[in-house]
Amino acid sequence: MTFRKCAVSLLAVSLFLVLGAAPLLAKETLNVFHAGSLSAPMQAMEEAFEKANPEVDVLREAGGSAALARKIIDLDGKCDLFFTADYMVIERLLRPQYADWNVLFASNELVLMYAPHSTYAEEINGENWYEIILREDVRWGHSDPDADPCGYRSLMVLQLASEYYNVPDLYERAMKDPKRAVRPKAIDLIAMVESGAMDYAFEYRSVAVQHNLEYVELPPKINLKDPAYKDFYATAEVERSGATPGSTVITKGEPVVYGCTIPLGGEKKDLALQFLEFALSPEGGLKILEEMGQAVVGPQTATPEDALPEALKTLMK
Repeated sequence: MTFRKCAVSLLAVSLFLVLGAAPLLAKETLNVFHAGSLSAPMQAMEEAFEKANPEVDVLREAGGSAALARKIIDLDGKCDLFFTADYMVIERLLRPQYADWNVLFASNELVLMYAPHSTYAEEINGENWYEIILREDVRWGHSDPDADPCGYRSLMVLQLASEYYNVPDLYERAMKDPKRAVRPKAIDLIAMVESGAMDYAFEYRSVAVQHNLEYVELPPKINLKDPAYKDFYATAEVERSGATPGSTVITKGEPVVYGCTIPLGGEKKDLALQFLEFALSPEGGLKILEEMGQAVVGPQTATPEDALPEALKTLMK
């Protein structure tokens, strides 16, 4: 074969490959940011939505809710849809400049997660857990309060426990404990507990359930789940990074409630709304959440209903 014929053949093959791959490249992408604690249910939602809409490719990024919100703000994150483990992240960081509205859709509670091989696993319970994690041979941890709501909520649980158990120096001792480990997001702690690198970690109940890990149920007065104790929860507060570099905010304790919004800078608003309608429907995403151990709230709006897209108004309770 001459060089010219070879070149023509290669060109024909290249065109065939490009044209043949075109249908694969034609899928419309949807960029979704979500809290790490939503990873399992969001994966299930993604699979169900893509099955019903094969022309769509849902691209998910999991992380600490506050860190993801700052990515939307600071790094021009191409986010079409945002699900946060704390609806106040949307209120404090995104509204009104980066988002118009805020819908509440789920709740959770803090637990102390562990594995069967964790030190003192046979002994720990809902009354002695704080004594055990502070023993010299126990490794424990939580996620970063500046990046992840589960992180600052973990510190709030320790503050509330100090009052609840009448141990005035509990929080101070915990913060100074050299065996305390801090990781960027709560989901990072799963592998550490499973491998034995960490004995105990604060986590959301739903995540512990999804990963088949043992956990200590904390009293309702300190687990941040029960609205009946919202006034007591509010006595806990954590200072953490604000929306702008060098700034700080004081976050007070309140019941764990998840929120979602479509950022104003998103490029696929119609597709994001279509996915969100599925995620907030009783037979769609809300059913998936409940099946995976997460309680449903509403859905209900935390902002004036007039700001909501028409398609979402009928889903509000």
